[in-house]
Amino acid sequence: MKRRRRKKSSNKGCLAVLAVFILLLVFTGWRIWRSDFVQMHFIYLWPYQNEILTYSKRNDIDPFLVAAIIKNESAFDRSAVSKVGAIGLMQLMPETAHWIAGQMGLTRFDTQDLYRTDVNIRMGCWYVSELKHEFHNNMVLLMIAYNAGRGQTHTWMEANHWDYDFGSIDKIPYPDTKKYVGLVLRDRDEYYRLYKNQIEKKSP
Repeated sequence: MKRRRRKKSSNKGCLAVLAVFILLLVFTGWRIWRSDFVQMHFIYLWPYQNEILTYSKRNDIDPFLVAAIIKNESAFDRSAVSKVGAIGLMQLMPETAHWIAGQMGLTRFDTQDLYRTDVNIRMGCWYVSELKHEFHNNMVLLMIAYNAGRGQTHTWMEANHWDYDFGSIDKIPYPDTKKYVGLVLRDRDEYYRLYKNQIEKKSP
């Protein structure tokens, strides 16, 4: 009987040690995963940084927001095409892009130009700036408009009595848009946290 009790006690001790070891592994893995190095190299990548900084500055918009938009729209794939036909890094619809080109005075614009990194980011940043102005610098409304369209956003504003101080993502009636806006604004904050110092060093 004594031997069996000793064996049981020994087994319990081994299980306790194993449990502690597993917890330490999980904790260490989580800390590594959440490290800035891993986040910047595997989750919050930032290709085309120079183009984004150039055109966001030219249009007086947040470069961290632009990076977050591209991450969620195309995952930085310049050849991306959505099911509804949106093209390139910032996933611009051809009809919207032609309207933007007209507003910007780009007389030789062709839809295929949206596959070009510089053109897509340049036009996308102009459009974000336009929405920023139209929706009175309200980031939630801006992102609703970028995802669901300007007209739909104004319709929701009227139907739900939203003003330009609206900031409740939970009240967005369309689930996909609600999720999109939340993700983009969260990712913008993460890009800011991870790259702020790097961007400040690049600024003149």
